[in-house]
Amino acid sequence: MKRIPLENYNFKIQADTDIQNSLNYFMSFIIEKDWIKRRSDIEKMISYEFSSEVPFSKPLTEGTLLAIKNDVIGWYLYLVDVYINEPHKYEYYQGARIIPIFKRIGIDINLFKNIAGIEKRIKELIRKRKSEADALLFELLVALLWTKNGYNVSFLEEKKDSKTPDLVATKGSETWHIECKRQSKTADYTYRETAKRQRMLNYIGKELLKKNLLLDVVFHVELENLPDTYLKNILNLEKGKVFSGQKISNNEVTISFSSVNISDINDHLRLNSVKYPSPMLNKLIGRKSVDHKSFSCAILGDFFRVGEGEVNNLYVNKISHAFGVFWKCDAKEAIFAKARDIKNQIFSAIEQFSGEEYDDRSVIHVGMETYDGPEVESQRFEKIQNTAQSIDTNNLNLSWIFCHFFQSYSVPEEDWVIDETVRSLTPLRNTYPPIQNLMLVIPDDESHEDSKPHWEKPLP
Repeated sequence: MKRIPLENYNFKIQADTDIQNSLNYFMSFIIEKDWIKRRSDIEKMISYEFSSEVPFSKPLTEGTLLAIKNDVIGWYLYLVDVYINEPHKYEYYQGARIIPIFKRIGIDINLFKNIAGIEKRIKELIRKRKSEADALLFELLVALLWTKNGYNVSFLEEKKDSKTPDLVATKGSETWHIECKRQSKTADYTYRETAKRQRMLNYIGKELLKKNLLLDVVFHVELENLPDTYLKNILNLEKGKVFSGQKISNNEVTISFSSVNISDINDHLRLNSVKYPSPMLNKLIGRKSVDHKSFSCAILGDFFRVGEGEVNNLYVNKISHAFGVFWKCDAKEAIFAKARDIKNQIFSAIEQFSGEEYDDRSVIHVGMETYDGPEVESQRFEKIQNTAQSIDTNNLNLSWIFCHFFQSYSVPEEDWVIDETVRSLTPLRNTYPPIQNLMLVIPDDESHEDSKPHWEKPLP
């Protein structure tokens, strides 16, 4: 495979002082030789020898998302590092989730550094609780939020013999205790549905690639109720003729056919470097930026690597064949299953305020990501409201619950975009909220008061 020296490419180095300052602070807690080993381990896990075999010549049985599970914070720091220093290796989809967090911390890095107990918490994150990065970064953001709202914030030590919230915040005579809960990124149901789609794709991928097909598939029943060969049987690609504009529709699925424009893609590739995989490549194949629907694709073509090694540095020179599939399931049962309530998080958090030393000046912050589309998020928020209304406030040390909804996007025009919506659930005791600025990630000068949550607005 052709390899092009890095110096032959004019990659834009990200001169973002906020992100750099944030990264430097976190890296100051890691011994250099330890980071070299962790970085090497990460690169070994994500590097691969590119196969020249035809896509789908071997079964695809698991997800293909690039991610590290055992050293999550190391992976996140690696993403930030390559974003700044080695942009040809940047991973767009994971990076879009993480870069905004470090940007937000970096904007107020001096406030952040002065939070009582912050150094010990970061050391725990980096050295002992490496797989808990999402939860602990959420705690750090909440601590910074209360600090920006004028409070003196401290992390509380966990007690072996009693429950303890995460933070205490004081301002004048006011003292508030705060517990932070972070929901996992994706529902187990969504992972199972993704694996099912991939098994279905195994049976049709070669024919889709041969015919350069672009499909829009909307299931009206849960995928787990269909056989893995369902699409193969209904499409009959090996024998039947298919053409752009064709549609198949029944009670179980609606499939619309169009074609990948190979000529237009190669015209673009002659003038531009396009990474594999990347948001730009998806847009070229799918003929639009990917929306709330899931998207699968594969290509045959000529590739090259930029720089040394085999770590996320693969680019496309020319393609001969490609296919794309947009996926969605509008079955009510699937929407309900993906719309995860936060009941477990709320009642687990309430237990942290059970001690006699806590009063009703107690607050819960819950964080969650919104990747399953507006129908799912609307259903989820309805569940959350019902849960909040069912809480019995008698003898309960709790005043407010703040729900933080995040969604990052990887789009061809920008390295990352993030949306955030905050919902304050009905005040349980104190009617005046203790903090006025509620945004965790979006900077104060970029946040806009709007009654609509971001999942009801146009995509970026």
